[in-house]
Amino acid sequence: MLPDKLDHNYRTLRSFTSYACDLGDGTVEREISFHVDLGPSTERHGDAFPVWETPPGRMSLLSDWSFNGGHVLTRQLVIGGSLGRITAEGEYIYVLNCAVFSGEMQPWSVARPVRYLPGEWLAVCFHYTGLPLDTQVRATFRLLEVPAPEEALEVEVWEWGGSEERFPGPG
Repeated sequence: MLPDKLDHNYRTLRSFTSYACDLGDGTVEREISFHVDLGPSTERHGDAFPVWETPPGRMSLLSDWSFNGGHVLTRQLVIGGSLGRITAEGEYIYVLNCAVFSGEMQPWSVARPVRYLPGEWLAVCFHYTGLPLDTQVRATFRLLEVPAPEEALEVEVWEWGGSEERFPGPG
């Protein structure tokens, strides 16, 4: 269950489409596309938008995505944000950053798939800088959904906000 502010943003996704193809052996190929209205006229609760929840007993492996900066053609507006995950506890964690000029589309492909565990949400953190215009942003994702391993996976999450001390690293 999503916290209220994330649930509000989830409900603002528009023109959501999904394609799924069962490849056998428990593997499903999935493509998801949606848009979000952004700008001064749009109510949103924070910048994180949940997109897809990994089902129980499954892992989602994100391989490719594209990001379209909307219909307003200007280099004075940058649509950006990050691709991330929302943990089963409702915490947004950044994975990769991306940005495009308004009106531009950019596809990305990661060197290795980004793994989403059962109960985690694939999420996008949208923001814009520059001219305060109402616009839309579209994101499209390609992922494989596979059975999760039966043994528990060890996951470590840590944050470091920066200071004059040396970067601490895990542990």
